[in-house]
Amino acid sequence: MKKATLLACLLVLAGAAAAFGKSGFSLGIGGQYWDAKDADRLGEDGFCGLNLIGRFRGNEYVGADVRFGASGIWDADSYRVDGTKYETDAVFMCCPLELGLVLTWPANDRFTVYGGPGIGYYYYDIDVETTTRHGHHVRSTWSEHIHLKDDFGWYAVGGATFQLARHFSLFGEVRYTDTETKLRDAGAQKIDCSGFGGQIGCMFDF
Repeated sequence: MKKATLLACLLVLAGAAAAFGKSGFSLGIGGQYWDAKDADRLGEDGFCGLNLIGRFRGNEYVGADVRFGASGIWDADSYRVDGTKYETDAVFMCCPLELGLVLTWPANDRFTVYGGPGIGYYYYDIDVETTTRHGHHVRSTWSEHIHLKDDFGWYAVGGATFQLARHFSLFGEVRYTDTETKLRDAGAQKIDCSGFGGQIGCMFDF
C-alpha cells in the first residue's frame, strides 16, 4: 500500500514537472553495473547491462526521468558423471521500469549536476540451459525457465552531465536501488537485489 501511494505521488509530481516551464527532452543510453547484495549466489558480484533514460525537462531545475533497463548475471559450470560431461549456463535477468524526479543544478554552460528519488517495477527471471556431451559429441540440450516474483522498489540517483556539443553530452552517475525477489513458491527464500551501482553513457538533447 505504501509503495502504491508513493508511485501515485511520483506520477503526479513527475507529470507536473514535465508539463510546466521550459519544454525539453533528452534521450540517454548507458552501460551500468549494479552490485546486488545476494547476487553472489550465482558466483558473480552483480548485474551488468544497458539502460535507456528519457528525461523530460520541466524547467532549468526540475524534471522527470523514465528509465528502462536490462541487466543480467551470467554463470557457467560443468561437471562429469560416469563419463558424461554436463555444461550449465544460467542467466539471472532483471528488467526495471522506473520513474523518478530529477533536480538539476547547472554549474556552468557545460557542466550540470543532478539527482533525485524514484520508484520502479522490477521484472526478474532465470533461464538455465544444460548440455550433455560424450567426448566431442553433444548428446542432448534442454532449457529451464525459473519463475521469480516481480517487485516494486525504489532508487536514489546522483550524477553529472558534461556537454560536448550543442545536442550531445556525456553523463556519469551513482545510485542505490532497493528491491528483492524470490521464487513464486510459497515460503521461498528471498533474494535481496538491493545495492549500489554506477552508470556511464551519452545523452542526446532535443
